[in-house]
Amino acid sequence: METVTDLIKQALRNEVHASAFFAKAAEMTKDDESRMLFLELGGMEDNHADTFVAKLKDSTCGQDMDLPTYLKDLERSSEPVMSAQELATIENGDARTVLRLAIDLETKAGQTYAKLADEIVDMEVKAYCLDLVRQENVHAAALTKHLRSLDMDEEDRPGL
Repeated sequence: METVTDLIKQALRNEVHASAFFAKAAEMTKDDESRMLFLELGGMEDNHADTFVAKLKDSTCGQDMDLPTYLKDLERSSEPVMSAQELATIENGDARTVLRLAIDLETKAGQTYAKLADEIVDMEVKAYCLDLVRQENVHAAALTKHLRSLDMDEEDRPGL
């Protein structure tokens, strides 16, 4: 069974991972619409991590570790944030595969926050975790919408 501390660490790893993934995907894509979506989502993931650490700082559930330092260490880590397979997928440039991978990242992040919300007793942090579940689901939906739009003619595509 995962502890609250394990879930907090996993949530932060998810955010750093998604941010790096979206930055690399934005860098590599040739499609301007995809680039804008990836940049927007990457910025949101950075904000999630920073806000989550700030919320936990004043909570009893985050007191057994130095979360700001943990997050900075994750961001500066010499270990690769993305797997070699993920990098290859992005560099290959197949938009559908990149979008499916991004949807999976967002879905897993939402699942981690849902597990955390079930375990946390601090009502403010619980509410924030549930809001993050909603936000990650919105991100996954935006990516799914974009994935579906790839099969449409450009003039028929809905705006992001």
